Amino acid sequence: MSEVLARLLDVRPEDLPDVFTGAPNGPSGKRAYGGLLTAQALAASGRAIGPGRRPTSLHTQFLRGGDAGEPVRYAVERVYDGRTAVSRRVLVGQAGRLLATATASFATSAPGPRHADRTDSTDDPEGLPRTGPIGPAPALPPGEIDIRIHDYGSGVAFVRRLWWRVTSALPDDPLVHACAAVFVTDIYGVDAVLAVHGSSMTDRSHRAGTTDSSIWFHDDIRADEWNLMESRSPAAGRGRGVMIAGLFAADGARVATLVHEGQAVTRE
Repeated sequence: MSEVLARLLDVRPEDLPDVFTGAPNGPSGKRAYGGLLTAQALAASGRAIGPGRRPTSLHTQFLRGGDAGEPVRYAVERVYDGRTAVSRRVLVGQAGRLLATATASFATSAPGPRHADRTDSTDDPEGLPRTGPIGPAPALPPGEIDIRIHDYGSGVAFVRRLWWRVTSALPDDPLVHACAAVFVTDIYGVDAVLAVHGSSMTDRSHRAGTTDSSIWFHDDIRADEWNLMESRSPAAGRGRGVMIAGLFAADGARVATLVHEGQAVTRE
């Protein structure tokens, strides 16, 4: 896997059981990108399970910042192994410091009800400007992720429509595509909280960043096709805010649901 993104999502096993190292991708001394930590935590969880089960959820709590230029250690704990479902807890560390904890669940497919709501977007992503993310994103591999943003509404009616697809080669592995989705959808994730008030993470008016993130996978994701993340913020207060989002596949059907909580503290 010569492409940068594929390499980042391919965590390396260490000598100890269920311990993995994730490659860095950012300038040394800068804050590690949360999307990389969560994606690699999901990848490590999957490596500690083996094939045959799909990810169903991932919940991450960010405790402190890491160094973007240094590798990260992922220690996986086998919380539960059932006949159809398994759970893994991941301790995300760097240089002896705990950066985050994550819990991932996986399950085999089973018969049952099936439905999915659909986006009402009429956008053709091919016709939108190739905006990239809303601000600097040194952790994103240059030229490997196509991002096109179309915001609309204002106040509590603000909605961010972020179209994205991976343009570099990825293996045909559902776990890798799920990890890629986790990696991309964290970019400026809680910006919708500030946008309700006419601000942005890029204007430095607030100390802002994700503190907790959750994603539930409803179906397989194809990261190499167009995906749409529609995000909005229903509530904020006490220096915190929540962003909720739907992730929709190229055909418009929901494939995942996300919730991020983050800091949103006005700078003095």
